[in-house]
Amino acid sequence: MKVKTSIVFLAAGVVSLLALGRPNLADADWRSRQKNLDRAAARQTNNNRAELYRDRAEYRRDVGELERDKADLRRLYRSGASRGEVVRKRAEIRQDLGEIVQDRREIRDDFGALRRDQGNRGSGNSGRYDNRDRWSRNDRSSWGWGNSRPTNYGRWDYGRD
Repeated sequence: MKVKTSIVFLAAGVVSLLALGRPNLADADWRSRQKNLDRAAARQTNNNRAELYRDRAEYRRDVGELERDKADLRRLYRSGASRGEVVRKRAEIRQDLGEIVQDRREIRDDFGALRRDQGNRGSGNSGRYDNRDRWSRNDRSSWGWGNSRPTNYGRWDYGRD
């Protein structure tokens, strides 16, 4: 009985030493956890912003290609090119228009993701309805009393926030 008990205590001691030896497993420091969360949110926002920049650059390239193809089509009309060449150029222009529609859709989705991330972090999109609900400390409405100046609180507010 004594050997079994000592083995159990020895195993518990080894496990506790391993748990204390690896501080990242049980991080009790809320500041470092919050820093990690903030860094992850910033990385996500930066990734979304970079994706938006890439999609906008692709959109500009596709618009330039469309303009060049339209100019080529006008040249083909002026030079009296064959019907097959004109049909091919029109098909190429239709393909360019489809790419532009797809690029616009991607840019719209990127803007939505960026706006959603900024709203989740509480920055950037702090408009009328962002983080200000009726029961929060940020509610200073007091049924329309005193919204003009920050020093003029509501009728029953008496300056408490």
